[in-house]
Amino acid sequence: MLVGLSIRILVNPNRANAFSVYRAAGWHWFHGEHLYGDWRGFVYSPLVAAFFCPFALIPPGLGNLFWTWLNAALFLAGLAAILNSGIYPEVRRYQGLVYLLILPLVLGNLDTGQANPTLIGLILLAVAAVPRERWNLAAFSIAVAAYLKIYPLAVGLLLCLLAPKKLGWRLILALLLLGFLPFVLQHWSYVSQQYHEWIVTRSADNRRLYPLKDVPLDLWFLLVRFGHLPIPGILYTLFQLISGGAIALYCAVGVRKQWPREQILVGLFSLVCIWMTLCGPATESLTYVLLAPAVVLALVDAGARISARPRWLQIGLLCTYALLLLAVLRASFLPGQKSLWILTVQPLAAAVFAIIGLGWFLEGRFWDESQETGIR
Repeated sequence: MLVGLSIRILVNPNRANAFSVYRAAGWHWFHGEHLYGDWRGFVYSPLVAAFFCPFALIPPGLGNLFWTWLNAALFLAGLAAILNSGIYPEVRRYQGLVYLLILPLVLGNLDTGQANPTLIGLILLAVAAVPRERWNLAAFSIAVAAYLKIYPLAVGLLLCLLAPKKLGWRLILALLLLGFLPFVLQHWSYVSQQYHEWIVTRSADNRRLYPLKDVPLDLWFLLVRFGHLPIPGILYTLFQLISGGAIALYCAVGVRKQWPREQILVGLFSLVCIWMTLCGPATESLTYVLLAPAVVLALVDAGARISARPRWLQIGLLCTYALLLLAVLRASFLPGQKSLWILTVQPLAAAVFAIIGLGWFLEGRFWDESQETGIR
């Protein structure tokens, strides 16, 4: 896979993709220029612009190549960490199948230079660090992810509910240190201005008002744009907050009742990935790679425990994966096909996963009671 992507990059080093935006931000950072002149262009924090500064100082093809390798490496590191964490104990024997099923779902992001593989890789590293009590790694991973795209901070807050004394202060410290780092790398006044512009542009970016070709593919799209339901924006925002709070309640109840550690962490990871895609603030087609590991791991787990998992769960997971794969095939072979009905495929997949997931995560008989309970 990486060999093929590397050849594609070297053959056409100036091909426009997401890396072009990141590289331009690194160049602007190096020269002390505005990062957020185009509100639809670079949308990440000043820290990310500083990170891409070295990429801007080398030839585009070489920079794109290094970024692709790093992007893939972080994703694979996170996936390997979650497989070895014990959260999915039966899946470890089928690692090859996991990588095979997830490959088509992540390939498009790597080809276009999107940062989503890095983002989910960091989240995987953070969740996998919890059962091994590697709190520094968990805090740092979430902090980096939060400065890449703000909403992964929700993962860190949920993990803090499991171990507030061990993770809470570490996460705050990591956020402060990474937030201060750009001031060391550029003039204070310039960095302060870029932070201000970043906050202002992100606060003003209401993506529900985008034209149809750019609108987020989330629950709002499914219910309002496709279903034509007259849901007020304020009511939908309230639902986003309540659904996030419901995940926090799941974690709190699990800790209080000493559910098996597998049940708490798999539920947390899967539910927050559903929330980030289905109810998140900025869900594009390629964003659904954030959901891919949770779906694939659950699917392989259902196959490995075929006698212990109900038929409705197995069928539901197969349908979810098939819908995600259908979206990838549409983007690859029919990129011009953007009818409303075909664009509902990904949010529908997330909705199906949410429905069957609730039945799975809340039912104690589906989890190994002999496993270690709670979070130490």
